[in-house]
Amino acid sequence: MKKVAVPDGGFQEIAVLRLSSLGDVVLTLPVVHALARAYPAARLHYWVKEEYAGVLRADPAIAHVRALERDASRLEDLVSMSAELEDCDLIVDLHASARTRVLTFRQRAPLLRVRNRRLERERWVRARWTGPRPLPHVTQRYAEALAPIGVVPEGLPHVSVPAAADDWAARAITDLVSVGASGASAFKAIALCPGARHATKRWPEERWCALDERLAGAGLARIVLSTPGEQRSFPALCARIAADPRARWFTEPLERVAALLGRAVVAVTHDSGLMHLASARGTRVVALFGSTSPVLGFAPLGEGNAVLCRNLPCQPCTVHGRERCPKGHFRCMTSIEADEVFDLVRDRLP
Repeated sequence: MKKVAVPDGGFQEIAVLRLSSLGDVVLTLPVVHALARAYPAARLHYWVKEEYAGVLRADPAIAHVRALERDASRLEDLVSMSAELEDCDLIVDLHASARTRVLTFRQRAPLLRVRNRRLERERWVRARWTGPRPLPHVTQRYAEALAPIGVVPEGLPHVSVPAAADDWAARAITDLVSVGASGASAFKAIALCPGARHATKRWPEERWCALDERLAGAGLARIVLSTPGEQRSFPALCARIAADPRARWFTEPLERVAALLGRAVVAVTHDSGLMHLASARGTRVVALFGSTSPVLGFAPLGEGNAVLCRNLPCQPCTVHGRERCPKGHFRCMTSIEADEVFDLVRDRLP
């Protein structure tokens, strides 16, 4: 490991690059906060795609969020934007993608780049019989990038939300849990997060409906969080939620989603960005893993979480997810029953 010389007075302009996706952006925050503690006089600039900027703008450690427009993918666009990095005296690339390599190409500032371990992850998918060890959690891999400057990240990811978003979420949850509620259940809302980018990460809709029925029967309020497109792909669950005054489906901007997750007592998620966002808001998680696996280094962090992963011989069959089960049976998800998930949620209620 080659050490990087720290200027007298410390670094003054630091850029951190992690363009996507939501979970990865959330998991970089211990690095961001460690840099802020080590160099309190520095201005920290975070480069991220605009769809994920909402989880960063309220972070007190970040002076400037450089949101990349959705169509900023051409080589000439990236070369032009890279000029904005010329005033930095430290660049931390936690993505190590083709795009961030173009942005950081030939910059004068010292460059710290994460080791992506792509081959090690692919070994779990394509050569499990060779006995690979579970990968370190991705937060540890991000932390390794700071070793050349002697900064050691500590603690769990924490996402801050704007006061206006938190106030809005508090009102929304209060209105929901107070409808016809009494006793201990009056202040409990469960977050359901049925979306995931890839089909093999998603629990079947009928299981979500069965879980919602059990939660409703226990007198628990429910909030469902997704994108508008994900909502349209769950018509039966959407109809159930619309018919129950103690349940509501939210398709809000990311900062409001983060605020709502922070107000829930338990979140049921897939291996998705909302799993990490819920944990980073201090909410206990029940996470359902399908085609992926915690051995790849993306388990939810924090105390009191539960992970349901069947660890079948064919699991994980992918690093990120896929559109159909290559075996045709999808047992990694269909073998998870609603009653089992309900019991894990109930065990985590205060």
